[in-house]
Amino acid sequence: MPTPAAIFREIHRLRRYIRELDGRTDQGPRLRKAQEDKLIHQKEVSIRSTQDQIKKYEKQLRELNSNKKEYDALTAEIAQAKAAISRLEDETLDLMAKSEEQAAKLPELETALKKAKDDYARFDHDFAANLQRYADEKTRAQAELQAQEAALPDDFRPLYNRGVAAKGADALSGVQNGVCSACYTEVTPQMASELRRGSFLMCKSCGRILYAE
Repeated sequence: MPTPAAIFREIHRLRRYIRELDGRTDQGPRLRKAQEDKLIHQKEVSIRSTQDQIKKYEKQLRELNSNKKEYDALTAEIAQAKAAISRLEDETLDLMAKSEEQAAKLPELETALKKAKDDYARFDHDFAANLQRYADEKTRAQAELQAQEAALPDDFRPLYNRGVAAKGADALSGVQNGVCSACYTEVTPQMASELRRGSFLMCKSCGRILYAE
């Protein structure tokens, strides 16, 4: 039959493991939100920015065409008018080129957005699978914990129950190299000897239930 120290050692491991699983589950929604922002939001902003730039160029083109008509109506200062028209034509061609360049980028950005959404869908699937795995592992760990707690001798159980009710997994601590792992207080040689034999002891400094690592 396992000694109380062996039972406490396994109980401590299981309680810490369950606490770790709870932490992973709680952290999941924050990771999911961060991944969503990273994969989708930036791509959508980039597409909107490109579309706005195209609209800006189209507006400037309309204004330039309107000015060009005014220049066509000038009858005086022909040379200056021609020079101005030439400049407007150059600016028109430049704006047309820029508009076409931005329009050409749209399919690439839309493809990148689709990929980002696909990546997020895969992340979301993996995230859901991980949550289910954590839940399954927690259920198994809790069943093992209950079995270990049921094996505790009756005279140890009230003190154990009070400790875990107050501190959870932190109600226990292993002793390694003659030192309490929680508060780093050195145990006496006699206590170390009793712990190696599987005896039930408590740390005189932090009050945790001790067991030999």
